[in-house]
Amino acid sequence: MRIAIIGCGNVVLNGHLPALLGVPDIQVGAVADPTPERRRAARDSAGLDEGDAVADWRQVVARPDIDAVLIATPQAVRPEIALAAIAAGKHLLCEKPLALAPADAHAMVDAARARGVVLATVHNYTLIPVYRAIKSVIVSGEIGELEVATLNFLGVEDRPGNPDFQPRWRHALASAGGGVLMDMLHAVYLAGWLFDALPISVSAIVDRRRDDGGDVEDLALVQYRYPRGYAAVNMAWGHGPGGIELTGTHGRLVLVNDGFGTHPFVDPNCIHVVGTGGHRQIVPERHGGGSFGAIAAGFRDAVASGESPIADGTAGAAVLEAVVGAYAAGALGQDVALPLDSKGPVYAHGAAGIAHLELPVTSPVRQRNLFGATS
Repeated sequence: MRIAIIGCGNVVLNGHLPALLGVPDIQVGAVADPTPERRRAARDSAGLDEGDAVADWRQVVARPDIDAVLIATPQAVRPEIALAAIAAGKHLLCEKPLALAPADAHAMVDAARARGVVLATVHNYTLIPVYRAIKSVIVSGEIGELEVATLNFLGVEDRPGNPDFQPRWRHALASAGGGVLMDMLHAVYLAGWLFDALPISVSAIVDRRRDDGGDVEDLALVQYRYPRGYAAVNMAWGHGPGGIELTGTHGRLVLVNDGFGTHPFVDPNCIHVVGTGGHRQIVPERHGGGSFGAIAAGFRDAVASGESPIADGTAGAAVLEAVVGAYAAGALGQDVALPLDSKGPVYAHGAAGIAHLELPVTSPVRQRNLFGATS
């Protein structure tokens, strides 16, 4: 399978590209990025000719020798690229989130289904060893049926993007569609994966603590309700604690990271399990390398077999709804049902649709002028 990479930022140069180069039966055939420095770095790493590294993504989408496309651009431009690639018959491996708005994500899913191509979403944390070890404890029944999951990601590092492009694009609604929760929505799909279910409602507190010129949140305290259980996803840029705590009907599990920090910015240290067999400790694999390679191999296999990838476009769209639903819940100060109303402004426009809602005067989103809302 010959794959083209569109977007050569940090996640590609440090993650996707090295992984793709090591997966059998995948060949990187072209790269596209608007910044010359990143094109050159990707071209050199992949051993491509100069003509295979271009500024305009349309050139690689139009190439008949390209079978698939990895889209790793900022999410604001992903739908346009994805729909063009689907129309050209290319299979898609798309970084998360798929789009800014659920309506656009579902349009991508519908187009891929109609064209008969694979659309996979990069939900790679479900393949990281420490989280697979946690899931195996749940599946074993050692702590009974999962009732409550608390995922603390309160120490997310605010890493700048490509300095040759827009290093602070994650702080802008127009390019990112949200702040820290959108940036690290890994925790949102991890919670659903632990419960093997999609959330049916969400409530949240969403705020910006630091006046950094952005119009998105830097703190999100979110509660999801599932058909059988609840998850708290606590997220912030800064220096807060990380880790996972699970409550089951017959026990509990606690993941402790180095320095009580947030994985993957620090390594996992120990998983404590108190269940039907007493207290035991699991020493997890400290480094989570290999998840990008596993995602690429799963994508390759899905294309070859016609079966669903590890996380398909429908999964990506559902997680995006869960994130922007949390933004709406935080803005309104009330519980929001999931999936979202397909006729509502948040479904159509993502977090930008919050500006069309009637917000209470006490709403932090309104007071901080987040997501286009005004006080």
